[in-house]
Order: sequence, then C-alpha cells, then structure tokens
Amino acid sequence: MSHATTSELLDEVTRLRRHVGELEQEYRRIDAGAEPATRGPVGGASYQTGREHSLLDALPCAVCECDLSGAILFANTSFAELHGYPQIELKGRTFADLVADEWDRAAYRTVQEQLAGGQLSSHTQELVHCRQDGKRISVEVKWRCKRDASDAVTGLLAVVNKVSRTVTGGGQEIDLAGQYFRLVREMILVIDAEQKITLINPHGCRLLEADESEIIGKNWFDHFLPDTNRRDVKTLFNQLMQGENKPVEFFENDIQTATGRVKRVAWHNSILRDDANNIIGTLSVGIDITERLEEQQALRESKQIFQQISEHVNEMLWVSSADLQKVYYISPKYEEFWGLTCQSAYDDATLWIQRIHPDDRERLMQSMNRKIQGDFSETEFPQFRVVHPDGSFRWLEARSFPVYNEQQEVTRLVGIIEDITQRKLDEDAILKENEVLEDRVRRRTAELARKTAQLKALFQGLPDLVLVVDRRGEIINFNNRHPEYLLSDGDLTSGNRLWDLLPEEIRLPFMEAVQRVHTDWRRESIDYPLTMKGEQRWCRARVQPYLQDEILIIVEDISEQKFAEIELNRTHEKLSEAQRLAHIGSWDWNLTDGTLWWSEEVYRIFGVTPASFNPGPATFLETIHPDDRSRVEYIVDQVLKYDFPYSIEFRIVRPSGAVRYVHERGTLRRNAAGKIVSMQGTVQDITERQEAIRKTQEYRDILAHASRLSVMGELTAGISHELNQPLTAIANYSSAMKTRIEQGQDVSDLVRRIEALSHRSGDIVRRLRLMSEKRPQELIRFNILDSIRSTLQLIEYELRQKQINVQLVSDSRMSVVYADRVQIEQVLSNLFINAMDAMSESPLSRRLTIKVAPAGEFMVRVTVSDTGPGVPDDFVGQLFTPFTTTKEGGLGIGLSLSRSLVEASGGKISFSPKSDSGASFDVFLPCRKMDE
Repeated sequence: MSHATTSELLDEVTRLRRHVGELEQEYRRIDAGAEPATRGPVGGASYQTGREHSLLDALPCAVCECDLSGAILFANTSFAELHGYPQIELKGRTFADLVADEWDRAAYRTVQEQLAGGQLSSHTQELVHCRQDGKRISVEVKWRCKRDASDAVTGLLAVVNKVSRTVTGGGQEIDLAGQYFRLVREMILVIDAEQKITLINPHGCRLLEADESEIIGKNWFDHFLPDTNRRDVKTLFNQLMQGENKPVEFFENDIQTATGRVKRVAWHNSILRDDANNIIGTLSVGIDITERLEEQQALRESKQIFQQISEHVNEMLWVSSADLQKVYYISPKYEEFWGLTCQSAYDDATLWIQRIHPDDRERLMQSMNRKIQGDFSETEFPQFRVVHPDGSFRWLEARSFPVYNEQQEVTRLVGIIEDITQRKLDEDAILKENEVLEDRVRRRTAELARKTAQLKALFQGLPDLVLVVDRRGEIINFNNRHPEYLLSDGDLTSGNRLWDLLPEEIRLPFMEAVQRVHTDWRRESIDYPLTMKGEQRWCRARVQPYLQDEILIIVEDISEQKFAEIELNRTHEKLSEAQRLAHIGSWDWNLTDGTLWWSEEVYRIFGVTPASFNPGPATFLETIHPDDRSRVEYIVDQVLKYDFPYSIEFRIVRPSGAVRYVHERGTLRRNAAGKIVSMQGTVQDITERQEAIRKTQEYRDILAHASRLSVMGELTAGISHELNQPLTAIANYSSAMKTRIEQGQDVSDLVRRIEALSHRSGDIVRRLRLMSEKRPQELIRFNILDSIRSTLQLIEYELRQKQINVQLVSDSRMSVVYADRVQIEQVLSNLFINAMDAMSESPLSRRLTIKVAPAGEFMVRVTVSDTGPGVPDDFVGQLFTPFTTTKEGGLGIGLSLSRSLVEASGGKISFSPKSDSGASFDVFLPCRKMDE
C-alpha cells in the first residue's frame, strides 16, 4: 500500500464498487429468467441476489430508522454505543434530542421537513451530538428516504459516522476511504507480487473465518485456495504479474476458509502499479455467491421435479400471463386433451379456444374474463368439452390460481386441467341408473301401498283375534274379532292396558310371556281354558315380536285340536298298555338328524329308562349281544341300500347282564317327494317264546330218541341176522385161513374178506349207536343218498323176508342237503317201515320206490312210494295228527314226529295220493342255511 496513494485506493475501491453493482444487476436479470451476458473463465454459473445479507444490527456503522416526525423507531448496536445509550432506551426518543446545539437542531429540522415532504431524497450534514455522559461528538449524518410501492415517503434512514472537525483536505478523503473500506459488504483483498496478502477489510476476514492478524502476510494460494483449483488460479495470477494476460472482468472460483470450509466467490480484479508503472499486485473485490449457487441448484432441481411431475401426472399443468395472452409453460397432456401440439400453444395462446365446444365456449370465456379482471373468488372454471378433429370430444375440468409479486400484483396464472370424460360417462350411467331406480321405487311404493291395504284388510278379516301391544301391555291396535277369547267382560279399546281387561287366572301368564318376548325376542305360546256360554273351550295365544317395542298377540280357538290331543293321549295310553301286555314296543329312527325314538315298552324290554339311557344308532348297537351285532348291522345296511322290509331275531344284553331274545321288524318311510326320511318298526320280547321253543325242541329230541329205540326194538330180529351173518362168515374164513396157513398157502384173499365183513359189522353197530344216543339237534351238510342207503341197510333183512323190491331213482346233480342227519334218517326209517308194513299182506308185486330230485333252487325232494293198499280217503286229513293210526298196535306218533323233525331242519313233509294203488310221501329238505 506504500506504493499507492490513499486517493488512488479510494478511487479504485469506488470503481470496484460500481462494477459490483453492475454485477448484481446482471444477476438480477438472471433471476428474472434472462440469459447472463458473460461467464467466468472457469465456467461458473451465474448467481442471483436476493434478500439483504444481514440485519441492520449486524452493520459495523451506526444506523437508525426514524418516522416522518423524527421519532427513532430503531437504532442498531453501533449507533447506541456511539451515543453511550442502552439500545432499548433510544427507541421512542426523537433524533433532535441527540443534537447538542440549538443552531444544529434548527438545521436538522429543516432537512427533516424537506426529506419528509419529498423535496429531498437524500442529504448529508455534519452535526454535534451529545452523548448520555454529556460528552460532545462531531458526526456526519447521511439521510435517505424510505419509500413504498407507490413511491411515497414512509420513513427516514440515517447513517451516522463520527468525524473530527479539525481534519481537512486530503486527511478528510483518507477518513472517508477508511470508513468505506470498513463498511463495504464485499471482501476487498490486496495480493502483492509475491502472492502474499497485504490488505483485507473486515468483511473479508469474516468471509475467511479468521482474524486480520491471521491472514495478513500469508500466501493467498497456499492457505486459502483448495487443492482442486490452486494450480490453475496461481498460474493465472503469475501470468497477470508478468503482464502476459489482462485481468478478467468477472471471475469465479472456490476458496477455502481458515476452518476448512469451501465457499464460492465471484471476483472483480484490477492490477496495482507503482509510480514507474510496474505491476506490484492485484486489488480484488469478492462477493460470496455460495448461497446463491445453492439456491440456483435448488431452483434447477425444483424445475426438473416440476417437469417430471407435470409430464407424468394425469392432469395438464399450464402457466400463463395474467391476461392469458402468453403461455409460459404447458405440459404434454395438452396434446392428448386438445389434439394440438404444445408448440402451437406457445405460438398462439388463443388457438386452444377454437377447439372448445360451441355450447361451452361462452360460459368458459366469461369465467376467464372474471379472472383476468382479478376476480379469483372461484378457482374452478365451468366444465367444458374439447372437440377433436374426428368428432370425438373430451370433458375437461380446469382450476387456476394467481401468482403475486412483491407489490401483490398478479403476474402469472397457474392452472390444472383434468380429463373427466370417464367421470362424466359414469355420472351419466349413474343418472340413468337413478332414473331406473326411481321408477322402480315408484312402482315398489305403489305395490307396497297396495299390499299395505291388502294387509290391513287381511288384518281386519282374520278369523282370529289379533292385538298389537307395547311392552307395558298398552293396546296399540286390534281387529276386534272374538274378544270373548280374552275378555270375560268389557270391550277392547286402544290405549287401555291389556292386563286390566284379562281374567285373573290368565293375567299373570300373559304379562310374563310379553316380558319374555320383549327381552329374548322369541316366540311364546299360552294355552288356557275358558268357559263360554256354559261350554268349556280352549284357546291358544301366540305372542311374538312385531316391531321395535311392539308385541303381536294372535288368539285362536283350539278346542277341537285340544280335545283331539286329549283323545290322542288316551289312545296313546291304551296303546302303551297294549304294548306292555304284548311285550311289543315301537320305534322311529329319523335318518335326517339321526335321532331315535322309543316307546315306553321298548325301554322296558331293554331294561333301561329314558332318564338313564339316550337311544341312538350307536347306543342301540351296544345293547346287542356281541355274537349277533354284526348280523344286525349287516341287515340294517342292506335295508337302507335296497329298501325292503326286514324281520330278524337277535339277543340283547340288559344293563343287569341278563340276555333277552327279541324279534324286530322294520321298514323305510318316504316323504311326499319320495325321499327316504326315516325307518319305523317294532321290537318284541320273545324270550319266553324262545324258552318254549327250546323246551319243545328238548321234548321233541326225547320223543325222537324214544321213537328210535322203538324202531330198534322192531328191527331186533333183522339187526341180529345182519350181525350174525358177517360174524358167521368171519368164523368160517378164519378156519379156512388156519388150514391154508398149515398147508403154506396164500391167505391174503381171506384176510380181505374178513376185513370187509368187519367193516360191515362196525357200520351196523355205529348206526345203532347213533340211533340209540340221546342228542340235541345238529344241522350239517350231508348227502341224502348216503343216508337212504344207510337206512335201507338197517332194514335189509326185513325187506328180504317180506320180498319187497327196492328201487332208488336219483338225480345225482343235487343230493346234498342241510339238516340233522340222524333225525332225517329216523324220518326215512319211519317212512320205509310204514311202507313195508303196508305191503306185507299185499298179493301184488311189492315195490318200495325212492326218488331223489331237486325241488326248485334251494330244496331237494325225497319221494317214498309203496304198492300197498294206500290210505283211506277219510283218514288222509288225520295222517299227521298225533296218536292217530290205522296200524294195529301202533302208537300214532311216527308221522307227526317225522313232520316235527323235518320242519325243525327247515323242510316239510306231505302226503301225495297215487292214481293207482299204494301211498306216496314227499320230504322237502333245504340245500343250505336259511340266511345264506
């Protein structure tokens, strides 16, 4: 600085300040949307100016703000310190109070009136002020007017600097330059040819975040430039120092503060020269544009975001001038909605109006004109249609919003347009549907009115008494039919309490029923007797929910039904007694829900009570004897599958362990639609009958045994002969064997004969033993031909004696029967002996004919015929009657016992008269078990 005068420095700073102002104006143009005039050498983006850099309180100079009367509205810290007052005490004082001398005070008032009246816009005057401590100070006051948007003066702003009245001439210039150097809001920096900092103002220290002592003397490039641009900027500086380049008007680069933060600064540079015109350094004025760049980046990002949103939303966005004569932005949806290009809207801002439907254009233009005139009470435009060249149209809905400047003037209109074509179609469809629904409602209302009238007529025409009461029993409505069903005397009247009109004996049941229906919301029924005209009648009141807090009561005469129920109960009691006497109970199995009903007698038969036993399919099967259970299950399954009635006998086991025999019958029942709904039947206790059958069987077995012994007595001679003959032959063969053995001859043929005769004698003895045994019935499968031959062998001697010829005719395809073999052979023996006795005195040819042939699919018939005199016609009906006979000395039990034995095996025996002489008996025997 020693090489440049103070006046030269002041001139340079002033020139730099002017360039800075021009720079700010340039950035204001950038903010307004114009392209910048120039750019720096490093390609830095233009920046904007905005709000003030700091509040008045942060200014290093003394500043105060006054109203038009001179009252102080605000004084910053420097102003308060200059005058020695606390800052808060200055507010409200007049500026004139601070002026020490009366002549200075008069001069101040003159300037103040001219500034307030608008004759002056600014003025500078020197005054002597009085501090609070009484000291006098000389100050320079620079006045400026504050104006509003209409350019009217609204206040006064004063910048006060302390001055020395003794300094004049060049010293005054130096003082003014120093004040400017300290107060300016830009960084002023002087760098010498050795790259060191020789001068920096206070704002520059704040920008570099260091004290002046920490900055002066340091290498600017090494300490305050980041590594990224240090080399390039240093090279440029060296070129300036060597005179190779001229200083750049505008230059941007990053600097690095003492704390390491990086900031962006815009520079205006000038070269400093000495008296010999040698370059000795640079003087630079820098503005911190970091925040401006950040705001520019945020603005660019916001613009990109806005563009992305506008291009991808379903609505159309537009921005125009306040008079709608210029379009600043329109989103691509415009081409879809209008069928025109976006560029056409930029070229002609009124072209879009031509596509508006003629019926909608006038209303839309009226709304637009109101908004152009500043009426934004309604943001929405009327809905309108846009007609496309192909004749189709779209329904659109638009909204607009004003954009104001700082003077609250509308500068832009921003709008959103939505395609509501589908909504309109849906609304039209809904309107049509509503019309259909309204028509349907009208028809249904008319129908409801008609049905209401019908119900009212039906209500009045019902043959039963109908009442509507509330929960307190108050009568709301009634049809006045047969009031005698309820009332002993008195008339039904709306508003009366029903309880007050009822006879005492039914009053309490009615009250309780109505309360239960109101609480539980379910039906109740009350049956009660009445004496009407000396005759006992029965009535039934059905109490049921009706409407909210209303109960419906229907009273009907059920005398006939009640009397029928009484008679039915009596009949049921008689039936139960009859079932008890006959040991027959009835049951009903509901196949729909699986429930099983038993009559009282069924419970008695099974030895249980309704309280201790719950009948059902599973519990019923558990009562059946284990040996019979599977058979019963099988029968029931077959009945359900093939639908046939069944009859079955089985055993049950009572809880006491007693075994009972029962006979059950059952059949399926169908409903009106033909669907099987239940199985009904009876069950009878046949234990006593089974015991009687057992005893009858036992007696029959005893009788059969006695009969067999009797037959053996009659056949004693023949049996003895049959046994003696083989025994005699065995003795003779034994003697012959002895002789042959002594002679050394072969005796093997004699051994075979003796063996055969021994087997024959054994068979005779074995048959005699079977016939003489006392044994129970035993049903087995056997060949009836073998039994016939065995029986004939027993009477072979008698047949020869009586010269009876035996003829056996058999169809061998079916000769196996299922019966008791011993008993059937006893029957055959009786029939054969009767035939021999009948033919013993016959002079004709004596012939016993035995035929075996099938009789149907499951039976075998054995026919025994003789050639005797036959049976007298008057005796045929008594043939099987016990103790009836035509044989002299006979007991008359042979045929009756034979029939009993055959029937016990499941067969039958019958007499068949012959066309010629003799008698014929047919024995039918089953081929298999009855249940196979």
